[in-house]
Amino acid sequence: MITFDSHSTDPYYNLAFEEYIFTVFREEDVFLLWRNRPCVVVGSCQNICREVKIWALRQRGIPVLRRISGGGAVYHDPGNVNYSLMTRQEESGADYDRSLAPILAALHAMDVPAGKRRTCDLAIGEEKISGSAQRMAGGRLLHHGTLLFDADLAALEEISVQGKNPCVQTKGTQSAICSVTNIRWHLAEDMTTEEFQRRLLERMVPSPADHLELTEAQRREVCRLAEEKYRSWAWTWGKTPAFSYQRSGIFQGAPIAISYQSKKGILSEVKISSPLLDGDLAASLLNGAQLDPENLEQICRTLAGAEGHELLPLLL
Repeated sequence: MITFDSHSTDPYYNLAFEEYIFTVFREEDVFLLWRNRPCVVVGSCQNICREVKIWALRQRGIPVLRRISGGGAVYHDPGNVNYSLMTRQEESGADYDRSLAPILAALHAMDVPAGKRRTCDLAIGEEKISGSAQRMAGGRLLHHGTLLFDADLAALEEISVQGKNPCVQTKGTQSAICSVTNIRWHLAEDMTTEEFQRRLLERMVPSPADHLELTEAQRREVCRLAEEKYRSWAWTWGKTPAFSYQRSGIFQGAPIAISYQSKKGILSEVKISSPLLDGDLAASLLNGAQLDPENLEQICRTLAGAEGHELLPLLL
């Protein structure tokens, strides 16, 4: 088992770092640990508009990214430790028990009273501390997951749990809603997130000789992948599953009704009915527009001027 240090909390870099290592280092088992600054990461087949409160993310300056595996949406911050386990697996199909076993053993060695719950979760009692997902490619298995050690659970609750949007009708994968807790709250002896990460890594990759570094050329390739894929509209928003949207509400004290279709990240059949807005202008600006909060916020400001920021939450 070998490991690499990303030396970064940039979520775009870290998702690219993980994919690069999974693609390039194919002969040995690999274990990675990494942390991100606040962000939301959705599964490859998820509808962002259904899973998170987009306008709340924009207010907080928190980005949304799409990963290469399936599964549900997860909130990352520096108190959440992400792990990646890459192994050979010739047979197809998910095998969560085999992948979770060494993680559980490492946690038990640190006296974390965790156990497997449901198909791919770890929990303390009935409260979730970890969710995981998998991807198979070329006889290699990527199993990766979160470990809630000292995360901001109030932010997680607001953004992802309470952020589900019932106005979105979609066939995209929906996240399960579970009670969560932080590992740190259940330790007999307290430790920092950094100490937890160090001790977990030592359990999984005990030999210092197996702690490796990417070359400068390899890091440039990771940066290129981060820029060209993970920061791109095509990957993040363009892969959003088709959905229909219908919502009624109040805008500037007057009733408003909004409906549209979205396919491959492009809006169509837009209808906005409000005594304060020009419905024909709205349709002309929004039909064919890319599903992207920044782009749609600019259109909202064109339609409603200074009050455009109040229109965006109704549109998404």
